[in-house]
Amino acid sequence: MWVPIVVGMIGLVGVVAGQLVNAWREDRRWRREQEREDVRWARESKRESVKLDRDTKILIFGELLQSLNRAHSLLDRIREASGKEALKGITSEYLNNVHKIRAKAAEVQLICSPDMHRFFSKGMSDMWLLPAMMYGVDVDDPRTGEPAGTLSAEDAMDRISGFRSDFLRLARNELVIGATMR
Repeated sequence: MWVPIVVGMIGLVGVVAGQLVNAWREDRRWRREQEREDVRWARESKRESVKLDRDTKILIFGELLQSLNRAHSLLDRIREASGKEALKGITSEYLNNVHKIRAKAAEVQLICSPDMHRFFSKGMSDMWLLPAMMYGVDVDDPRTGEPAGTLSAEDAMDRISGFRSDFLRLARNELVIGATMR
């Protein structure tokens, strides 16, 4: 009579032990799956963040490039303008456009590399000075405090074209476009 009771007790202990071992294994499996899921979500979140950063840069760079193109065409109009009234209107339009460029440049400096930051810190003062330098107005370079000198219209156009080309090169490097286009 004792034998069936002992066998029953051993069976019951075996079932309970089996359930505990099974629950422990299931808990370990669940934790591993959870860790994998966390890693996958972190990777996915990082990928989305990089894509959002790149999209934001493309948008800001595009707007800045449009303003630089506009500045180039306005400088061309300043060069061809005859009469003080026409020159005054175009020059104020140019300076308003430079304000837009400065605002976008500030956004660029917030999200971009140190190279891009240095480029805009150095190059923006030239954007202000170009119309004055084209007409021989005595202005001082804000960076050095020394007289900025004068420029021929062609030199001013070359300078803004160079600024635009350098910006485009830096923007492509920033977006890693050159490697994907080759």
